[in-house]
Formats: sequence, structure tokens, C-alpha cells
Amino acid sequence: MKKRLIVLSAMILIMVVLAGCYMPAPTTSVGDSQTQVALFAQATLTKFAQQLTVTQPSSQETIIPPTATQIPATETSIPPTAVPPTATSTSVPVVPVVPITPIPATATSQPGGITRISFAAGTTNYTVKENIPANTTKRYALRLTQYQLAEVSLSSSTSAYIAITTEKGRELVNFSQKWTWYRDYASENGDWYIDVRTGAYAADITLYVQAPQRVSFESGKDTLIARATVPAYFTHNFVAWANKDQVMKVSISPTDGLVLSIYKLGGEVLLSSAEGKTSYEGVLPKAGDYVISVTNSKNTSATFDLNLNIK
Repeated sequence: MKKRLIVLSAMILIMVVLAGCYMPAPTTSVGDSQTQVALFAQATLTKFAQQLTVTQPSSQETIIPPTATQIPATETSIPPTAVPPTATSTSVPVVPVVPITPIPATATSQPGGITRISFAAGTTNYTVKENIPANTTKRYALRLTQYQLAEVSLSSSTSAYIAITTEKGRELVNFSQKWTWYRDYASENGDWYIDVRTGAYAADITLYVQAPQRVSFESGKDTLIARATVPAYFTHNFVAWANKDQVMKVSISPTDGLVLSIYKLGGEVLLSSAEGKTSYEGVLPKAGDYVISVTNSKNTSATFDLNLNIK
């Protein structure tokens, strides 16, 4: 009897176990599913944040920018003296029209083999013409004020190139670039040292240096008159800031023997001196500095008024 009870108990236990195997699994509620998704997302975001923390440089690390290839500077870097006008003003920046101070009209030799370039009274440019022996470097010095625009151009009978450094040793152009032209705004008061190097042959060089006179309107004004005296066969260069789509009107008086030319700095020519005109009116294509030049074709000096309107 006892043996039968043991067998019967064992059979009941086996039946209970087998019944449990066929019971359905507990159903996961919507809330449970959302909780799992949220936990997974949180874990993923945490891991991503940890990866960012690992890959970002520490505050003590120095990020070295890639080396930039130097190209001739353009008007894209606007000096503080040529800040474009605000949207509510048609006037260009206020910079007094300062007459050119009379200084010796020559390139004079100085100790150390440096030739100083000076502009004559009433001029804004100078041309050096000389012969430089083969494999020789000749240095010229040009005094500039901070933010003044300057342009250097070299032509020669044989291969010759320029290098330019500032008085404080900043390199603007080096011989390896093989440049014969450069234009920029002076970053500081002081000299630009312009070196000209010849190659295997002597060269007859023509070095042209230009530093236009900046003119700007008084606050709230859009018209000015700049008076200048330009020597015979010389050109007086002005530079003025203007915005895109403004209308520029320029005229000179008297007109006898004088010719006007206008071009966008680093851009298109608006009026060529070859046209022989003494006035101009037109819509400006871009914002930036515009160079206005008055050339005296007479064999005597000429005093003129430059009438400028931009609005």
C-alpha cells in the first residue's frame, strides 16, 4: 500500500511539471516595452558621450592649423580705416583727407646698401629704373603707416623676383614664390623692405610702387571734394570704400590735360585711362575699395578738384 502511494505521488508531480511546460509566457505590457527602449537609448547616448569625451582634445592640447599657401593679398581683409558703412548710412568711413607732405622726389642710397623710395610732393607712386647685375639682390625701403594700402610691381629684361618683409621681420613674400607683384594693407607703422633678386643674367628692372591716398566722407555725407596737385606726366591715386549696388559719380575739374581711370581693387576696371574721360557714373559691382586715378598728360604740374559722390 505504501508503495502504491509513493508511485501515485510521483505521477502527480510529473503531471504538474509537464503542465507547467505548456503554460504561456508572461505578456510584456506596453509600458514595459517603452521602458526597455528608453533604457537602450539612454545606454547608447551614454556610450556616445563617453566616446566624444575620449576623442575631444583636452584643454592642454594645442591644435595646429594647416599651413596656408600665401597668395597675393586682396581687399577681402578690410583695414579698420575702411570699415564699410552700416545699412542705415550711405556714407563711407570718416578718415580725414590728409595732403601728401612734400618729401624728396628720388630713390636715395642709405648705409647698408638700402635704397629708400620717397614720393614727390603731390604724388602717390614712384618708379625705379636701374640695372642690377647677375645673381644680385638689391634692397629698397618704403615707409608706410598702419592700414595704408600699398602695391609693388616688378618688370625686368631677364628673370627677377621680389621678396618683401616688414621692419619687424614679418615675411610677406619670399623669393621661392617667384612673384613679381604684391598688394596689401600695411599691418604696422614702419618700412616695407622690398628685395629684388636677379638670376644668371643682369637685368634692367622697373620697380613700380604705389600707395594711394585714402578719401572718405564725413559722417552723414555722401559727397566730398579732394584737391591735389600732380606733377607733369605723373598719376595721383585715390582709394575710397563703397558698397555693392551704390552709385558712384566722379568728375575732375579743370579737365585740361587730365585723364580719369577707376578700378575695383582686385577686380574689374570700371573706367580705363585709354578712354580719355574726365567723369564717370555707374553702379558698383561689389563692396570694397575702389582706386580712382588722375593722370596728368601735360608737361607742367596741374592742380585739380576731384568731386566724388557715392550713394
